[in-house]
Amino acid sequence: MAKPAKRSRDAYHVGNLAPQLLAAARTLLEEVGPTKLSLRAVSERVGVSATAAYHHFQNRNELISHLAAQGFAELAAALQRAYSSGSGLDKVRGGSLAYLHFARSNPALYQLMFGPEFTDETLIPALQRERLAAFGELKRMVAETLGQALDSSDVRKASVAAWSYIHGLTSLVIHGLLPGAAGNSDEHFVDRTLEGFAALAISCSPPIK
Repeated sequence: MAKPAKRSRDAYHVGNLAPQLLAAARTLLEEVGPTKLSLRAVSERVGVSATAAYHHFQNRNELISHLAAQGFAELAAALQRAYSSGSGLDKVRGGSLAYLHFARSNPALYQLMFGPEFTDETLIPALQRERLAAFGELKRMVAETLGQALDSSDVRKASVAAWSYIHGLTSLVIHGLLPGAAGNSDEHFVDRTLEGFAALAISCSPPIK
């Protein structure tokens, strides 16, 4: 007689349960959003008991914090790949496209990363570290574009401006608040807005005497 198939509850190994739980949490996040994401629901998706899940994540906040940290790590890697080639405005364009593409590909994860779920009191070290790493990649992009030291005043100010720009644009796009958000490409939004900034900068420049 054929041997019955092993159930998923018996198939997992304690050494790789945490990654499985995170993978299931990420899938559920995109399916149902953060409010319905719980350790119990994730455990059921993987096929293990909630008790087994609690051995790896103490509570829901720890689970979604590690999920957000994973998102920031991926965003940092995408930014690093994007600006490693090109120069000047090409670096800014490449980094902006990578940022927007990441968010469009992972809308629920992106909103969780920047959402109200995390406070100073609940912020775990892993999430804080990956947040800083992602911002660090953006700062490096700005520093290389300006040709200045990473810790210079101009780089710090320009980095905040750059993050404000691309985060604002991304939020408007993924929430469908820009005309044609569903039908236009990432290149369309980045190129049009960068052209707008260039035009604004020229109009605000003092006249040459």
